[in-house]
Amino acid sequence: IGNGDCIELWTNKWADLLQVNRKFLGEQGAFALRGWIKQAVSSNMPYDKFVYSVLTASGSTLENPPAAYFKVLRTPEETMENTTQLFLGVRFNCNHCHDHPFERWTQGQYYHLAAYFAQVGRKEDPAGNGQTLGGTAVEGGKPLVEDIFDTPSGDVIDGGSGKPASPGFPYQHGDLAPSATSRREQLAKWVTSKDNQYFAKSYVNRLWGYLFGRGIIEPIDDIRAGNPATNPELLERLTGDFISSGFDMQHMLRTICKSRVYQLSIVTNKWNQDDDVNFSHAIARRLPAEVLYDTIERVTGSVSHLPGVPAGYRAAQLPDVGLTLPSGFFEVFGRPARESACECERTNGMMLGPVMTLVNGPTIAEAIADPGNEIAKLVAAQPDDAKVVDDLFMRILSRAATQTEIEAGVKALHESEGEHAKLKTELTEYEVKLNAKQAEWEASQAPPAWAVLEPTDLKSSMGASFSKQPDGSVLVEGTSARGTYTITLGTDAANLTGIRLELLADPKLPAGGAGRAPNGNVVLSELRAVAASKADPAKSMPLSFQKATADFSQEGFPVANAVDGNPQTGWAIAPEFGKNHAAVFEIKEDVNFSGGIVLSLVLDHQFDDQHTLGKFRVAVTSAKRPLNLQVVPAKIAEILAIVPDKRSEAQRAEVVAYHRSLDSEWVRLNQAVAASAEQQKNQRLTGAQDLAWALINSPAFLFNR
Repeated sequence: IGNGDCIELWTNKWADLLQVNRKFLGEQGAFALRGWIKQAVSSNMPYDKFVYSVLTASGSTLENPPAAYFKVLRTPEETMENTTQLFLGVRFNCNHCHDHPFERWTQGQYYHLAAYFAQVGRKEDPAGNGQTLGGTAVEGGKPLVEDIFDTPSGDVIDGGSGKPASPGFPYQHGDLAPSATSRREQLAKWVTSKDNQYFAKSYVNRLWGYLFGRGIIEPIDDIRAGNPATNPELLERLTGDFISSGFDMQHMLRTICKSRVYQLSIVTNKWNQDDDVNFSHAIARRLPAEVLYDTIERVTGSVSHLPGVPAGYRAAQLPDVGLTLPSGFFEVFGRPARESACECERTNGMMLGPVMTLVNGPTIAEAIADPGNEIAKLVAAQPDDAKVVDDLFMRILSRAATQTEIEAGVKALHESEGEHAKLKTELTEYEVKLNAKQAEWEASQAPPAWAVLEPTDLKSSMGASFSKQPDGSVLVEGTSARGTYTITLGTDAANLTGIRLELLADPKLPAGGAGRAPNGNVVLSELRAVAASKADPAKSMPLSFQKATADFSQEGFPVANAVDGNPQTGWAIAPEFGKNHAAVFEIKEDVNFSGGIVLSLVLDHQFDDQHTLGKFRVAVTSAKRPLNLQVVPAKIAEILAIVPDKRSEAQRAEVVAYHRSLDSEWVRLNQAVAASAEQQKNQRLTGAQDLAWALINSPAFLFNR
């Protein structure tokens, strides 16, 4: 109790409860508030003083960080609801609109208590240099740094009577502040008094719940008549001890941890195996997200690399939830978003997401594979396999390995050779399958023959003008707005399988095009098409597309969006402006009209008034599917043009290698074999890493009982 790790753990817990989040406080504000919490925890500030400091804090949210409590909570009502749940364990929100149907709390009490926060003032602190946080098009952002102060006026309107509510407590005790003090001081004195029937009791219950996985009252922040304590005598005894100690948080932790109850095993007997409320045996609980990450790094002896902080920084030291891992490790394992003080924000379950993150995720893999970690050092320094296994058990599970475990572990140190042979066989068998498909693949690589069509009619619903270019393209000028281009084109072909739409750059367009937005971008919301017979225009069919491919698509705006039937999506080309781009839309069913086809295309633009198409060209094909937009590299195309039995060995090998490189499963297997071959250079290390991975994924490691 009170060492560095313990201080970080309890600092983190209070950072959760006080919502240390850069979303509300900014990066500097989050660092400042967490620093104040850490100082309070490390100095063992009495709990009543800690809470009083928060509830009465005034001044700059940077210079006096607990004042940030009133930067996060901005209305009297939400501040009151948060305060009662956080510091009294009472959920004082069900009586907002009416008297509580099952508890003692009334609607009037809700507004009388909220009135204590009605005179909290906020103004911009010059230290923020005019910067703001959040904000929308409707509501402006809040100042990055604020001064919190008490104002001489301010009321809360009672939702029942419609009149200003006078401040008043929902239950009474005699230890009150003078009436001349500010409303917040009166409220803080009433809350933190040893005579307040909920204050000390609620925190003792929280501590018990944190240490046991279940409170004497559960949920631990829901004290009410309808949710009684499972052992009221125990709770009262602990509450009295906490008050007598002067609200000493470390004393309370020691008292609970030294108890016989806390030291019970998770092993049950026939009398208590179904008990989960009387603390007759310990309850296994998964390590919290930050602790789990730090423990993985510690037992493997690797160096953590968390974004935004120096190497070696522990997850438990992170100032707020804005710092996270790309893999989402902390969120998957239940780190709270810190957007409320409810204990329900943090989760400790083991559903499929956390399980898969451990089994396949990068966190464990990178820690174990770190060449400078303690596992590598152990294998290099210890020639005795049995001692390597025993040391790994001691490092990871904090116990010696049994003889059976040592025998299994020693075997695991030398099992990688079999795995390597298995991978090689799997790769060889897969290559046989790929070789059988190569001839079919080669036949599909011939690029389709595209016929550019000259439009016979061009219309714009927004009044834009069109000019045909010598190369068959169309330049759009004039009005740009939401709307459609309708293009009519004719072809003598009797069959169509695909349409190609080229977006073309042009110096006449903004940023060189191909769009008309100031940066040259375009958003094609939807492409619709109808084909009709030239000989008999009454014969027509709407076209549906089974595949869309493009040489480039903007992130979040894939070309498939242009034929998804939803005009609220679309295909775009940022940041590849000023370049030609093309998309191929493969028609689902063949179009067959002897005597020629009349094609009517609708290019729909619904993104805004600017992102319309500036220059385009349309072509069609009757080639067999699949239709390829991008052909193979020129060198491969030259080889494919040679009859297979006329190719040299080097040419055959080059085509085979290229064909295989396109197959994701072959790439995966090939990489796995290469990695495995590298591992064979040190079988013992590979085996030790595999054993460490298995131990870290075991319940004995993941659960702290």
